[in-house]
Amino acid sequence: MYKITHLFDVSENRYALDFRNMFFCRLDKDTEDALESTFSKDQSNAPTDTTSTTDLLSALTRSGYFFSKLPDRPVPNFSYSTMNFSFAPVHDCNFACKYCYADGGKGTTDYQMRFDENKIDKLLNYVYTEKYAHLQNYKFDFVSGGEPLLNFPILEYFLKSLRKMDAIHNKLSTVLVVTNGTLLTPEIIESLDKHDVFLGISIDGTEPVHNRHRVYINGEGTHKDVVAGISLLRSSSASSKLKDAWAMSVITPTTGSLVDLMETCIELGFKRMQMQLIRESRDHPVSFNSSDISELKESYMSLFSHILEHAEKGDLSRLKMIANDNDSFGKFLGRLLLRSPTYYRCFAGKNKVAITANGEIYPCDSFCGNPEFVIGTTDNTEENADTVSLFQTAHIQNRTRCSKCWARLICGGDCFYNSYLINGNIMEPDPITCEMNRFFIEHAIHILIKLKEIDPGNITYLAKFFSLQ
Repeated sequence: MYKITHLFDVSENRYALDFRNMFFCRLDKDTEDALESTFSKDQSNAPTDTTSTTDLLSALTRSGYFFSKLPDRPVPNFSYSTMNFSFAPVHDCNFACKYCYADGGKGTTDYQMRFDENKIDKLLNYVYTEKYAHLQNYKFDFVSGGEPLLNFPILEYFLKSLRKMDAIHNKLSTVLVVTNGTLLTPEIIESLDKHDVFLGISIDGTEPVHNRHRVYINGEGTHKDVVAGISLLRSSSASSKLKDAWAMSVITPTTGSLVDLMETCIELGFKRMQMQLIRESRDHPVSFNSSDISELKESYMSLFSHILEHAEKGDLSRLKMIANDNDSFGKFLGRLLLRSPTYYRCFAGKNKVAITANGEIYPCDSFCGNPEFVIGTTDNTEENADTVSLFQTAHIQNRTRCSKCWARLICGGDCFYNSYLINGNIMEPDPITCEMNRFFIEHAIHILIKLKEIDPGNITYLAKFFSLQ
């Protein structure tokens, strides 16, 4: 028999998670004693009708919950209908953020290399008529390498060309542009809106917090100019789609109160946001270390209490802000609600690639400039088989530490780039990330059970909310 249950405590409550079936519940004392007694014995003694456990526990175990006669299911064959591309119209930035993984664009193989119209045409031809012509849907992200609005004429040329290619080839493409917000103008806002773009704006909280790391090249703070850009967007005649831009926040050891961060974003008019824990090498001055984790957890617990306080008043808006697959915590809510197991941290190197201006193709933005991870080039459709195979087989059952962890099917493993940064190996997860992900999963379960107690309809509503994303 295989034990597929994790027992844990949150806020003086005892919970059981069947991580194989993504079934979870709060335990009363009798059921807790019965489960723990069974777990302490040979696993062949799983509860039956004749044991001292409760009728409910007996029924659940007979149905395959808490215990299993079989090992983990084989990893499903990877299939997809949408291809995700990320690239930057320019590998340069007007900011010098202290935690920038791309070093303001200098992290690529050719600093300040820029796309031009010919390179855009070549890229779109590669996508639409060569390598990925068989797919129906494409997603293009401008989230990395630098500030995309620094080369707005090329970004605009891309958007116009993209919509023409969509019409010619009967495709459906979505576009996300993430900007620092300081270069927004009425003309740029009008153009982005015209070309049906989703927008994200980087904001790290209040002015003192934001300005600690998000500064101009000359070292001056950027918060006032970012807020001015947000205000310009809010006051424009753009569609609600563009105005409903996401807040994109990086969490560092100096972020402080996450409640303050969320409320700041609400004051600025944001309804959706993603909080991402910083990814940097352990010796980086802004990186998380073991000594920071206790304070980080406390800050998150304050945020969770804040969210539940509003939920008790019938207000789920704060939970919905981070209830998405891009948020470091929110993604686990969705996987538990939809009982959706995941075998990969992300789809990097599978149906997600990043393309640089010189035509090099990488598994994701973070690896750009590292020749060890080049998948291929837009000059032809041939790929580096070793690199492709590395990422296609980098699932939880092949990542040794992940394969033994109770959180594996909900977590999916550490970010490949983060593993590489910390351990020099995409298959070896960062222990701090592992600890935080387990913490997030346990607290997601606690929150979901609390939400159901407040109103059972909350769970149905949130499940639908996630399924529509």
